[in-house]
Amino acid sequence: MEYLNDVLRAGEAARRTAVPNDPTGTGGRRAYEAHVRTIRELHIEREGWARLVHGRLELVCNADRSMAMGVMVGDAATGQASLFPKNGRSRGAATGQVTRANEGEGAAHVQTALFVAGAGPRGVSLSEEEAAALKTWFLLSYRTKAGDAVRVDCELSRPKRFVDGFVVEWGRRIPLPALTMDGIEPLNDDGPGEIDIPVDFR
Repeated sequence: MEYLNDVLRAGEAARRTAVPNDPTGTGGRRAYEAHVRTIRELHIEREGWARLVHGRLELVCNADRSMAMGVMVGDAATGQASLFPKNGRSRGAATGQVTRANEGEGAAHVQTALFVAGAGPRGVSLSEEEAAALKTWFLLSYRTKAGDAVRVDCELSRPKRFVDGFVVEWGRRIPLPALTMDGIEPLNDDGPGEIDIPVDFR
């Protein structure tokens, strides 16, 4: 859990490399990619975890393959213990499958053929039994701009029930302190050369 702030910082830094002439959604896509890459790198290098592509989910899992972690964009309730967050965008069947596995209902639904592809270097594949027993958590985050600052509310949570593309109930939630960073206006050009944007994290 100690690495999760670093994951969010990496995503924010990547988001800020997008410029107005990039395709729509570039900033969010780069943030997602940085979130996935960083959560994997930190856990692989420091905890001996492994890369896991589970269905279409980009995850990292522990050495005994009992727990995995991924990232997810939440809504305005993210990080608020008294509220109930949902995923900000509809998700596919793989999220439903890991949710059922979280509740011990995975064996009858897991399509292990989906889970063996894409292990890649330093990656693992799961047996049917491992996939059914896997407990999957998500680093849920919700980003807002307030004046000159960016705030990222976040929590580490395990989905319990999934309906029509959305998590409608969580098993366990661990709200985390919100991250506040200086806001930066996007650059107004996308000319050649590397972009060097100072990012002051607090």
